[in-house]
Amino acid sequence: MNVTEKINIDDLLKRADALIKEGKDFIMSEGKVLEMHKWLTIAEYSTKYGVTTQVVSKWIERGIITENDYVEVGKFGKRLVRDTVYKA
Repeated sequence: MNVTEKINIDDLLKRADALIKEGKDFIMSEGKVLEMHKWLTIAEYSTKYGVTTQVVSKWIERGIITENDYVEVGKFGKRLVRDTVYKA
């Protein structure tokens, strides 16, 4: 590995560490700890359970997916729903 490659790797690692810290800071600032394997984005949920993203959004609006099963991660522009089956 030459010096330029080492510098590039070091820069990538620093950026990755900063992004990880940012994510941890957000979770701590919201006072929530999410086990990410239990949560899906709306698009992932739609694909996994064969419904449209619009249906999932309507379920959130109507309260079928409750506050405890829905998290808006505004800082990262993501909305997460708990990975479980919901019925309208």
